[in-house]
Amino acid sequence: MRKIIAIAATLILSSGALSAQRLIVRMDDIGASHAENLAIIKCYQEGIGRSAEIMPVCPWFLEAATMLNENPGLDVGVHVALRSEWIGYKWRPITNCPSLCDEDGYMNFNFGGKADLKEIEAEIRAQIELALKYVKNVTHITDHCMWTMIMPELGEMAKRIAADYGLRYQGSGDEEIGIYNLPVGYGGEGSYEDRLLEGIKKMEKGKTYWTIEHPGLDNEEMKGIYEIGRDGKRTNVGRDRQAVTDAFTSPKIMQYIKENGIELVSFGDVMREHKVIKK
Repeated sequence: MRKIIAIAATLILSSGALSAQRLIVRMDDIGASHAENLAIIKCYQEGIGRSAEIMPVCPWFLEAATMLNENPGLDVGVHVALRSEWIGYKWRPITNCPSLCDEDGYMNFNFGGKADLKEIEAEIRAQIELALKYVKNVTHITDHCMWTMIMPELGEMAKRIAADYGLRYQGSGDEEIGIYNLPVGYGGEGSYEDRLLEGIKKMEKGKTYWTIEHPGLDNEEMKGIYEIGRDGKRTNVGRDRQAVTDAFTSPKIMQYIKENGIELVSFGDVMREHKVIKK
């Protein structure tokens, strides 16, 4: 009888887990700047961030690696970069890959561009290997500025290379392991915090959702990182990324998540459940 009760209790618990909503919050660009490193760790320690994407080609990579290793519960993806998009702040590749670079040697692989596939693969592998050398909890890779969409061969290349290292490419194919995009509106009226909360409220029972953003701090360092907008003016990256940090550590959002039994998980958690990675 006790055995039957124990089995029944296990089934009830399993059923409860399946009926709960789960949320993955992905934080991009750790390693790009000191401000972003600080913000992403803050969003993990004090907020809802659970997966961080590290950029091995960027100048603050080694600090980011140390911070990630000091927070072993934070899941890590290698955020492979083939483009440096900012004005006045750029990075160069690890390998010799002239087809990916501008005349000054800065990475410049953009939509509408073509590059040598062998050079692309060598650079992807070099970035993954550098991350694996310094970071302990790597489970997946991601593409900075969506380079897998630039050439038709690159999506499959990313999946193949990730698998060679026992990792998974996080992007296309997420629904195969039960991960769905969180319905968060970008732009428009209202704060990012409000839009994120509305998206969380729309989550369906029994599903795992993910969302992506870029935490940062509105400080002097981030003011030097910008693009030129369609209006011809500098974009205010520090302000926008501070809003993300504020939302990811929002007491209002965290209270809603707690009161509604939403479980915060990482890509690594779900990938291990589905046995699609070796780590």
